[in-house]
Amino acid sequence: MNQLAEITIKKAEIKDADILTETCKKSYDSDSEVGAPGPGGPPGYDSLDWNLDKIKNRYLQYHKILNGDEIVGGFIVGDRGPGYQVCERIWVDPDYMRKGIGARTFHLILDTYPSADLWALGTPEWNTRTNPFYQKIGFVQIGTTHEHSWNGVYYEKRITDGFPKAMSIIGDLHNGHQRVLVDARVDNISSPRTVISRKTGEELKVADLVLSDDTGSIKLVLWNDHIRQVKANTNIRIEEGYVKEFRDELQLSIGKWGTIITLL
Repeated sequence: MNQLAEITIKKAEIKDADILTETCKKSYDSDSEVGAPGPGGPPGYDSLDWNLDKIKNRYLQYHKILNGDEIVGGFIVGDRGPGYQVCERIWVDPDYMRKGIGARTFHLILDTYPSADLWALGTPEWNTRTNPFYQKIGFVQIGTTHEHSWNGVYYEKRITDGFPKAMSIIGDLHNGHQRVLVDARVDNISSPRTVISRKTGEELKVADLVLSDDTGSIKLVLWNDHIRQVKANTNIRIEEGYVKEFRDELQLSIGKWGTIITLL
C-alpha cells in the first residue's frame, strides 16, 4: 500500500491548536541540525495563542497535515491578490520527515487552489534542508530578503505562463490602489531623515526613493527597518504595498504585512 495515500490536508480547527503548536515547535527546533544557530523559529512558532489566532484569522488559510487521523504538520497559506498565494509557513513533525510528506502536501495544496497562477515562499539561506527541497519540487529562486540578521532566500513557482494576475506595472498604479505587487528598479534613494510621530511622539526614520519600470516611475516611501533592506541600482519586488496621493504626487508605501524582495 502506498503510505503517502494516507497523507491528506484539512482546514485546521480550534481543537487542533495544541498538537499543531507542538509539532511546529519540534519541527523548527530541529532546524539546529540543518544550519540554524540553535533551537528557535519564526514568531509564534511555539505559541499556542499565536496558532489559535492564525486558525481564526480570516486572511489566512490554516491547514493541518494528516497521516491517517494523526496530525503530523501544518501549512499556512496567505492570499496576496488574484491568483497569487504565499506559503507563509509549512512544517512536518521531525518523526515524519524524509518520507515524502512535504512533497505530497504541496501537491495537495496546489490542487486545493486551482485558480492560483503564482506561488511564493521564503526560507533562511542557511537552511540546508528546505532550500534543496523547494528547488526539487519546482520552486525557483527569484531573490533574497533582509528582514532578519540573516538573509532569506525567496522562491516562486509559476503555474501558468504570462503576466501574473496579481502583479501590477507602475503605469497602472493609481490613488487608493491596495495590495500592490510590483517589480521595479531602484533609481535613487534619499538620505534617511528623522521625523517625530504625531501619534506616539517617537522618532522615526524615513527615506524616499524612486522606483521605475518600462511604464513609468513612482516615489516609494520607506520607514525604519525597511530603509536598510533596499539599495540603489537594484531590482526589487514589493508585496502588499498601497498607493496614496500626497501633495499632488502619487506615493507607494509598504503595508504592515508588506515584504521587500531584492531580485536576482
